[in-house]
Amino acid sequence: MSNSVPLDTRFAATDLVHLFFRLVDEGRAAETADLFTADGSITFGPGAPVPGTVSGEAIRGAMTARQAQTHVTTRHVLSNLSVEREGDDGMVVRSLLTLFRSDDESRVSTVASVADVTDRLRRDGENWKIASRLVSPVFNRS
Repeated sequence: MSNSVPLDTRFAATDLVHLFFRLVDEGRAAETADLFTADGSITFGPGAPVPGTVSGEAIRGAMTARQAQTHVTTRHVLSNLSVEREGDDGMVVRSLLTLFRSDDESRVSTVASVADVTDRLRRDGENWKIASRLVSPVFNRS
């Protein structure tokens, strides 16, 4: 199969994607900016609370602002991950994101969103980084 990915590379890709969401859930969202290439981007598609694209150094500002929302508690649950090779030095990781979110100290939550996530990864020296992320909401609570 031409798009098969060796296991060690597959693990590196899925670890990177999981790390992003773990950092956000642990209140360390600002650190996620380092997981992107210098020209990386995050696009929130139609149906997202704030659709649009954030790219480059603006990712750091957006994720620092997210970290400052200390009243918000989230858990991002990923499933249905698939990893495919893309060209000589890239991979595409597709996943299904189920987002649980509470906007106050009650921590009462239901599923806030279900979204398809497509991450395009690119080598940056010895490491893989996120070159682009597309979050396409399928279901929302509002």
